[in-house]
Amino acid sequence: MRTSVIKGVAAACVLAVPLAIGASTQDAPKPAPEMSQIAFFEGSWTCEGKMFATPMGPAGEMKSTADIRKDMNGFFQTGTIKGTMANMPPFEGRFHATYDAGMKRFVMLWVDNMGGWAQNTSAGWKGDVMVYEGDGHMGGQIVKGRDTFTKTGTNAMKHASEMQLNGKWTPAGEETCRKK
Repeated sequence: MRTSVIKGVAAACVLAVPLAIGASTQDAPKPAPEMSQIAFFEGSWTCEGKMFATPMGPAGEMKSTADIRKDMNGFFQTGTIKGTMANMPPFEGRFHATYDAGMKRFVMLWVDNMGGWAQNTSAGWKGDVMVYEGDGHMGGQIVKGRDTFTKTGTNAMKHASEMQLNGKWTPAGEETCRKK
């Protein structure tokens, strides 16, 4: 009896797989059309700028590269940021960005080689400016952060980062980036 039940369940699974595969390929989800709005970021970038002294680190000149691409069948954009800053070890971070149709917002998840991570959201471009805002976590602390990206040409942008200290937005860094 037990063997026939197992065989029956196995046969049902074998028959269901082609149906499920057929249904999933016919009804495969598509990336949100809003993902095309962040295509501007895709490519290889070089950036130069400066970080300002904050409780998170000293001031110094900064150079970085960013390699950003469409990922996960177009549902996400993935980027790797690598750089150097005076008086600090080299840094590296990675992000994944997507559009959440339920929230009607872009969402960015960030991790870095100093143990930091952040989750930020953006309403999208307002003219040539896109602002991500959210909570950053590092060393057991939570700090509100804001990143403002401003298009300055088809292959150029400025990036300004701020953190909220004592209820006030404080500049943390600024850089100018050019697409290779």
